[in-house]
Amino acid sequence: MLVVLEELVKVNMGKMNLNFYPDIAADFGIESVPCLLIVQKGKVKETIYAFHSVPYLLEKTKQYLT
Repeated sequence: MLVVLEELVKVNMGKMNLNFYPDIAADFGIESVPCLLIVQKGKVKETIYAFHSVPYLLEKTKQYLT
């Protein structure tokens, strides 16, 4: 789903296996996976756990691009 989103909206994305980085998960307050963090200027603006659909993620992402 995120691969499709990345093709529709040109933003920097990364992924991480939090099993290997539990300290990072704790630092960001991640409660479960999958999890999408929307970060602007080094600050987490939104944490999304339920992805629902590509249109849902597209709408959520576009809110931060304008």
